[in-house]
Amino acid sequence: MTRESSKGVGLAVLLGAFGLLVGTGLVQGRLRDERAPEQRQDLARLIHARRATIADLSREVDRLSDRVRRIEDEASAGSGAVRRLTAGVARLRGLTGLAAATGPGLVVELSDSGREPRTRDELTDLRIQDVDLQMVVNALWAAGAEAVTINGRRVVATTAIRKAGSTILVNYRAVSSPYRLIALGDPAELAARLGSSEIAERFAVWRDVYGLGYRVTKGDTLHAPALRAARELRFAQPVEGPA
Repeated sequence: MTRESSKGVGLAVLLGAFGLLVGTGLVQGRLRDERAPEQRQDLARLIHARRATIADLSREVDRLSDRVRRIEDEASAGSGAVRRLTAGVARLRGLTGLAAATGPGLVVELSDSGREPRTRDELTDLRIQDVDLQMVVNALWAAGAEAVTINGRRVVATTAIRKAGSTILVNYRAVSSPYRLIALGDPAELAARLGSSEIAERFAVWRDVYGLGYRVTKGDTLHAPALRAARELRFAQPVEGPA
């Protein structure tokens, strides 16, 4: 075999191998495309099944909690010591946020600016940040708040208020503007102490400079739900239309 003929054979083998790889890739791509709708349906069924399971478990937790409360009430009816212990537990549940609370207090509403940002840095200035919420919550605690919530999420000593990308998380659940903070306690005292805080002074400036929303109102009957374990299943959804 001559050198030229051996080169021709080698080139033919190389082209054949390349064609085989391309053909295999096309076949695999087509198979993936054909299986995609079925896989999405399987994923949707799995999500629905998991949501149903979570709902069932949540109802079971509520049922057992009611049963425990009934047993506690029955036990405390015939024993002063048990009544005192039950009362102490109820008080601790309220302090730790494990029990709902209702009463007078303060409502603090924070919101992003309606202005269009001209630069990337200005975009941050025109949005409520996690540190802003942290400072307002700390100011409310310092003002004497007995219970605090952010957009219906109970805030306790172990609550994490932090930023994940462009989203603010409270107890690892997303919240968005406008942010409605509820603080239970004496409305006049809370308003006076919050008004003299550093964060209130900052918002007075930011409201004029950046257009951030900051409003404080008093309420006679406000509700702070109990701190609950994560019961909501969140999942991604396909974007409608072309990507």
